[in-house]
Amino acid sequence: MAFTTLRRIYTHTALQSFVEASGGLFVVGFLVKQGLSPALALASFALVLLSRFALRATVLPLAHAHGLRTVLLLGVLIRAISFVTLPFVGGIGAMLVAYILISGLGSVLYWTGYHAYVSAAGSEGAMGRQVSIQQATTATVGIVAPVAGGFLLAGAGPLAGFAIIAALQLCAALPFLGAPNPAIDPASRADPAIVRFGRRLYFAEGLQTGCGVVIWNLALFVTLNQNFESFGGAMALAGIGAAAGSLIIGRLIDGGRGTHSLALAYGLGAGVLVIKALAWASPLPALIATALGALAAPMLATAMLSPLYAMAQRSRCTLRFNMATEGGWDLGCSVACLVAAVVLASGKGYSLPIAMGLLGTSAIALGLTHWYRRLAQA
Repeated sequence: MAFTTLRRIYTHTALQSFVEASGGLFVVGFLVKQGLSPALALASFALVLLSRFALRATVLPLAHAHGLRTVLLLGVLIRAISFVTLPFVGGIGAMLVAYILISGLGSVLYWTGYHAYVSAAGSEGAMGRQVSIQQATTATVGIVAPVAGGFLLAGAGPLAGFAIIAALQLCAALPFLGAPNPAIDPASRADPAIVRFGRRLYFAEGLQTGCGVVIWNLALFVTLNQNFESFGGAMALAGIGAAAGSLIIGRLIDGGRGTHSLALAYGLGAGVLVIKALAWASPLPALIATALGALAAPMLATAMLSPLYAMAQRSRCTLRFNMATEGGWDLGCSVACLVAAVVLASGKGYSLPIAMGLLGTSAIALGLTHWYRRLAQA
């Protein structure tokens, strides 16, 4: 049963990663192409995240009534609808508001359901390997999907392109049809101490991701003259070496060397942020920084998610843990985007908003070091 469930998760991860890298990756850049300034595009993305924070309370009654898998599948469906809505956004107006709300609801159902489902299905003793396989899958798909997405949006146009991406999003639900549907006990409660610790980590992770991924991708898109094909090609080229990094981190975690994984992943992550802050304005240095970032990304995700999934299991309710902590991610990432929007609107460049991610990187490394030391003492 466990092996079958994990295989379903890996298959879903491959399909979902294709959707993210061929469609989700282009959303902020697409808003800029549709006439929004970079500052307004980042502010719109921040509003999607803040709507997720506000809508997260809808997850619990759905999970109580219909199970965890149903929450995840409903999120997939609504996310598909959000992709269909996106081509009709032509600037600030009703369609932009509709996209923000639909995307926020779909992503909060999907990501909260997904992380809770993976936390429940995983084995703590092999969590590093299991997460690293998911990240390696994401990295491998990331070699092909950005190119496909770039040419699809440029060649077929936004309407047909995002419709195809929406269809692929629906296909990502197929591996979970017939999968176990974990029930959520209405009387269960997550451990408050673990939840508070996880929420702080997720806030720092949101800040780091907002600066080093969301803001960086927009800076790269602008530097490459807002060209979907060039942007997709750059992201695809960067994905070639990423898979190996995640597998190395996974082995270190399962081998009891969690602090070694932190030094490797977050040392590299901090260095990449500095390089990105300096290199964003020129195409060739920006491409080199993107390649280094792609190597670091799965290592950072594996180093972060493996202990977080273990925390979710120890909290006694994976869903309530993820509901509480992912709100921290939304706030952290939205803070990064809103600060960047203010900086860009004032006429300054991307260097300061990208470098701000170092605050998140340092906070995660310190927090997870404390976690592993507590485990060693126990």
